[in-house]
Amino acid sequence: MNDLSSLTDTLAEADRRHLIHPLHHPKDHLGARIFTEGKGAMLHTTEGREYIDGLSCLWNVNIGHGRQELAAAAAEQMGKLAYASAYAGYSNEPAIRLAERIVGLAYDNMAAAYFTTGGAESNESAFKFARYYWKRMGKPDKVKILSRSYGYHGVTMAAMSATRLAGYQKMFGPMVPEFLQVAPPYPYRWPGNGDAGIGAAEAVEQAILENGADTIAAIICEPVMGAGGVIVPPPTYFPALREICNRHDVLLIADEVITGFGRTGRWFALGHWGIEPDLMSFAKGVTSGYLPLGGVMVSKRIHQAIEDAPPDEKFMHAATYSGHPVCCAVALANIDIIDKEGLAHI
Repeated sequence: MNDLSSLTDTLAEADRRHLIHPLHHPKDHLGARIFTEGKGAMLHTTEGREYIDGLSCLWNVNIGHGRQELAAAAAEQMGKLAYASAYAGYSNEPAIRLAERIVGLAYDNMAAAYFTTGGAESNESAFKFARYYWKRMGKPDKVKILSRSYGYHGVTMAAMSATRLAGYQKMFGPMVPEFLQVAPPYPYRWPGNGDAGIGAAEAVEQAILENGADTIAAIICEPVMGAGGVIVPPPTYFPALREICNRHDVLLIADEVITGFGRTGRWFALGHWGIEPDLMSFAKGVTSGYLPLGGVMVSKRIHQAIEDAPPDEKFMHAATYSGHPVCCAVALANIDIIDKEGLAHI
């Protein structure tokens, strides 16, 4: 047995004994590839094999593997300030500069960003922003979250309840109450000869009317569905959906965890259809996966509701690693590369 084979066997045995993986089943993990190095679009394993990373791992390594600029940014920030609380009354320069930078890159109606550690946490936070906003507006019954078949929004409890892929839910139910799925069963297939985009948007309106607009806080949508099958919407869908949300006073949450930061050629994907969301979740490409970071961008009206709140209605949402200075410093360096290399054009 050569040294590479021995190393692989040793690590594989320890892996089987001690590490539980995402979407874990032992049979799925037999013969697992153990990665040791990445360079550009290539990944290397303990067996000395080389693989093309055609999916950018999990749609997140937007600028490729092995970028020393990001390693340098992390090391420099760790040497100065590795961690500091970003709770109210405290802040740090990388978090401030990143929030300012990404708000400037996003939709014109965006005002501020709240930072998380990943996509599911971002969507969980977006749901809380939506409910908080309506309570501040004196409409406390607007709590329901709509989502669409084939949508994927993460697998923490509320995010899993919004995810509409049954395999993620089977062994973890019941779902969180007040999370509702919109028909039709396939997101853009519509009976008859009508416009599929308009028809699918009207299915959302039907769900709003059936439940009562005074109970619906928001609908969450991926601009391009990812895990559900890389499903691109008809060009009429999102303009029609935006108009419906406006008319019924329902917030539109754009889950841009996959589509953000150049993945579709734009900084953010709803711009392809000329519309703006009320809330936008992001993660993955913000650091190209080099460190865990995500967040929620909020529109001017939602930000104003937070800013104007009396002390007894303050925004009591928090996380230890929100605004982590090293993660934010890496994100800034990553955005510089995306911008410099023209990976996002608009």
